[in-house]
Amino acid sequence: MQKTLHALASGGTAVALILGAVGCGSGTVSDTTDGKTGSAKASDGKITVNTAQGRVTLDKPASKVVTLEWTYTEELVALGLTPTGNADNKGYGTWITARGAALADKVTDVGDRNAPSLEKIRALKPDLIVIDNDRSKANLKQLQAIAPVLSFTYTTKPQLETMKKNFTELAKAVGKEEKASDVSRRIDAKAADLKGRLDKAGKGGLKYALGQGFTANGAASVRMLTDDAIAPQVLNLAGLKNGWKGQSDAWGMTTVGVEGLTKVEKDSTFLYVAADKDNPFTGALANNAVWKGLPFVKSGKALPLDPGTWLFGGPLSALHVLDETGKALKV
Repeated sequence: MQKTLHALASGGTAVALILGAVGCGSGTVSDTTDGKTGSAKASDGKITVNTAQGRVTLDKPASKVVTLEWTYTEELVALGLTPTGNADNKGYGTWITARGAALADKVTDVGDRNAPSLEKIRALKPDLIVIDNDRSKANLKQLQAIAPVLSFTYTTKPQLETMKKNFTELAKAVGKEEKASDVSRRIDAKAADLKGRLDKAGKGGLKYALGQGFTANGAASVRMLTDDAIAPQVLNLAGLKNGWKGQSDAWGMTTVGVEGLTKVEKDSTFLYVAADKDNPFTGALANNAVWKGLPFVKSGKALPLDPGTWLFGGPLSALHVLDETGKALKV
């Protein structure tokens, strides 16, 4: 991702996130489809991909891909393509535990997402590099000197639609468009399945609030997700109703302390994610009077999701959010 929630992975604890939204490139590709690769191709056989930096043309589907943002690493894995290189393998493995998202041991770690090793990337001789448009602006030209670069923006509204669009464009670049369509359809199918199970259990239309807890400067903080964020958009597909209406930033988040949680709408179930080693809900807040007095705490409706539920990821993370929510709600 950007100077953002992905930054929250350093040191095994959540750290402050610096967010910035950059407009996503637009345009359509009026090309024919090659049935063998499933990639959109122009009449000359080349592949045109829409990115935040404009259109990028490839002579053929890429196979040696280096990704410098976890979302796009996850998307490559979802397409069945093992990245040649990835930025921060340990962080990826810690924060993204969705089924099928694990990285193969052979993937080369090319360093930090904010400052990857150009030398390691160059040594891999990739035929494609995938970056976050905001995070990688500083070294864009150096990366372009190594291989063609696909740059995407995650925060363009609506985020779920943007994720699917970027996923499709990335799939186009590696000849996996049909696979991308299949994976994207799984999100809608799983949401519909969860909705059916909720309805059957008498929990249809349940009101919820979704937060990510962490410690900053010694104080418990919570990133509450509004309907501008991708994870609530996924949950809303299942008929759930977001009970948090706070002012959102570019990522669709409102960062609050424990007092801010008093503004969660009445009768909401609180779903939360927190790292095992930095969980304010079972740690610093456990004996806090305000926390203990919150309606969802008093009624036993503060429910943890898997710590590896990445709330700002790609299609596999979206599926994981639905799975974990169903498990938490016991349906």
